[in-house]
Amino acid sequence: MKLRILAVFFAFAAVFNVFPIELSLKECKERALQTDEDMKIAQNRVNQSNLDKGIATTAYLPKIDGMGGAFYLTPDPSMAGMMDMQMRGVYLAGFSLTQPIYTGGKIINANKLAKAGQEVAKDQLEATRMDVLAEAEKSYWMYVAVLSKIDMIKAYMAQLDTIYDYTKSAYELGLTTGLSISRVESRRSELHYRLRQAESGADLCRLALCRIIGAEETELITPTEDLDGLLPQPGNFIGIDSRPELHMIQKNVDVKKYDVKMTLADFLPTIGLQLGWNAFGNIKMKSMVQGPDGNYYPYTSTMNYKGFVGAVSVSVPIFHWGEGYKKVKKAKIEVNNAELSLEKNRKLMELQAHQAYSNFTDGLELIKSAEKAFSESQLNLDMMQDQYEHGLMTLTDLLEAQSQWHTSYSNLIEAKTQYRINRIDYLRSVGLLE
Repeated sequence: MKLRILAVFFAFAAVFNVFPIELSLKECKERALQTDEDMKIAQNRVNQSNLDKGIATTAYLPKIDGMGGAFYLTPDPSMAGMMDMQMRGVYLAGFSLTQPIYTGGKIINANKLAKAGQEVAKDQLEATRMDVLAEAEKSYWMYVAVLSKIDMIKAYMAQLDTIYDYTKSAYELGLTTGLSISRVESRRSELHYRLRQAESGADLCRLALCRIIGAEETELITPTEDLDGLLPQPGNFIGIDSRPELHMIQKNVDVKKYDVKMTLADFLPTIGLQLGWNAFGNIKMKSMVQGPDGNYYPYTSTMNYKGFVGAVSVSVPIFHWGEGYKKVKKAKIEVNNAELSLEKNRKLMELQAHQAYSNFTDGLELIKSAEKAFSESQLNLDMMQDQYEHGLMTLTDLLEAQSQWHTSYSNLIEAKTQYRINRIDYLRSVGLLE
């Protein structure tokens, strides 16, 4: 019967994919990068910027165009004198080559703009990558923290079970009252409530982690890492020079400077070269021609042409009522605004990075304090337990010692979790999150 029940359970688990899977922090981060929609959008923007750069490069190259056509016109148009033009089946064909020679620097600066666009897209991709990593790592440690609290509550419940058994035995021997049993049972009920809360919180954290790594909501995840692992040390403060957001704002200043040159190019001379080959034919001319004898005779001739043509064009803006000056001045104001924005955001990013570093370093001291408090509460609980079993300590004192142990243990879990989150925030603020 038991084998049949187990077989049904495993079949159900296989169908609904509820087998627990073990995932390390590294694996969760890799899955998050592979499935995140924002990462895919950022990568598409990089691809678009590469295409934009390719498009801008083609402006250096000559453009070749072809054309062709056929015409049929009736009735025949009459020309001066006794001549008619017959255009039935006239054809026209050719191709042209256009090469810009000088455009006021517009092509050069358009390529620089496209290059800047490529770099901004790559910086945006890097910023998105770090955002995804930060979210995945924070969710992972939050899930680990809640699971650690569940284990802590279960350990607390095991302690209470031991006290309950001892107190019940003492009651049966007439060494204590029923009130003591009631107090222990009340504390056990409270812990059962806390356990349900923690388990509900753990499921919410699991669902959040599943969303981030692209897993099904029914998938059970078992973290392979815990909060007791080796803690990374803060080290010296690192500046914000590697932060992609700073690079993007710096590039925005360059883009605005290129805009000034592009605006100026609209009011500079342009020179272009055009070469072509054209052909047309089957144009018939009909007329009456006077012969040697003085009489008029019908005459027909066919016109055909094939040949090359070349031209150089020069366009020079002369007077536009100050339009060019005003547009260039406006573009220069945009450069100044971009520079002011860069300075403002650099200061904000530096402040954010210093604050994150301070939280990171302070977190290590909080862990040391929490570890000391937990060690003392553990020692105190062991002593209280021993004295209670020998009748040297009241139940109230023992329950209070257990409560202090629980609080210090919870504080230690939170301190270790917050330390890792502070580390993520610091590395993200300086652009070095891996």
